[in-house]
Amino acid sequence: MNDGTKFKRMLGGILAGIGLLLLLFACVAFMSADDTVMGLAVKGARKIAPAVLGLILLVSGISMVNRT
Repeated sequence: MNDGTKFKRMLGGILAGIGLLLLLFACVAFMSADDTVMGLAVKGARKIAPAVLGLILLVSGISMVNRT
């Protein structure tokens, strides 16, 4: 493996990890009855944004790892 491949695998792993964390945050935000989650005001449609961003990062991270 050369340095470029190692970098792409590491970046893909980091992106997938951040995506997982965002998806977990989105799950907690959806399940909470209150409008504040971990000190952040998350209301209505703002609960959807972390889920979409997390899904995008997770899929891109996994595909980056699989392609290298």
